[in-house]
Amino acid sequence: AYRRLSRVDIRRMYRVGVLNEAEVLGAYSELGYNERDAKRMSAFTVKQVLATQSKFTSANIVSAYAKYTINRSEARSLLLDVGVRSENIDFILTSAEYKREWELTDSRIAAIHNLYRKEVYTADKARAELLRLDLPAERVDVLMEQWYIDEKDKPPRYWTTAQTLAFIKAELILPARGKAELVNLGYDTEHIAVYMRSIE
Repeated sequence: AYRRLSRVDIRRMYRVGVLNEAEVLGAYSELGYNERDAKRMSAFTVKQVLATQSKFTSANIVSAYAKYTINRSEARSLLLDVGVRSENIDFILTSAEYKREWELTDSRIAAIHNLYRKEVYTADKARAELLRLDLPAERVDVLMEQWYIDEKDKPPRYWTTAQTLAFIKAELILPARGKAELVNLGYDTEHIAVYMRSIE
């Protein structure tokens, strides 16, 4: 008796083009599958090989849907094409919608934080904007406390050496204030004296 092609053989031979779809169906029939199951195995093999060759997966489809690249109807159709069970699709797409909303909210929170950090928003304004996102008051409190601590722990901002000297020369600040700024920048007395003479 001759050995039959295994299921792995069938998939590999279809992938490289040795077998066509009709021959795949025949090969599964020869393995002992009834007509219904042979058709199912054939359809599965075709979809699996196509997905592998195109590197097009359900994850790609869900990602495109979450980014508004395709609509729900298109996503459903494509998920069916790559073999996702019909009864699972609504759950998958609804989950993607939730994730999309969460990511959008996180982006808005980050934008508010950035404006607060740059002192465009006051603490009150930042809190109000966070509450407009329908966040629980407890989460807003935690975020504001965290942001306050982050700002408090930031190192102080100093003018650059060039800015300090220019401000002294333009008489925007007193020499004593300028010297204090240079000390903060790490200069010793000798260097400060030289800088001060350079702008006299």
